Amino acid sequence: MVMLISVIGLLLMSGLQRQLDAAIQMGNDERHYLRAFNQALSSLNWGMHLDWPPLQDDWTCQTLAADALNVCLKKASDEGLGLLRGEGLLPSQHRPLFLYQRVAFSGLASDRITLQIVSRGWLDFCPDKQAGRCIEPE
Repeated sequence: MVMLISVIGLLLMSGLQRQLDAAIQMGNDERHYLRAFNQALSSLNWGMHLDWPPLQDDWTCQTLAADALNVCLKKASDEGLGLLRGEGLLPSQHRPLFLYQRVAFSGLASDRITLQIVSRGWLDFCPDKQAGRCIEPE
């Protein structure tokens, strides 16, 4: 009888340990995601205040190495608008987390471009009509 109670106790403790391990893993994944999300938001915010060189057809990127911020800008398929892309690094993924902000350009006549936020232009997926424009070649 004592042996049976011991075995049942061990099985219950083993099950509880598995549940605890799963909860800890889920908490770690959520923490990593939130860190990457906030890093991408910080990249977007930083990129809005930069002066950008004249745009090419491909992504033009700038990096702030001290804070691991990376932001890229590209012309959108809509005339006069652009896509600003902030990146956040997920430790378990080989691709970063991307957040997008639609922007309007000012100062196009000069050699530096400044950006203005388009209202309701923030998205966590590519907001361009041609979604293929957001994909980078591997």
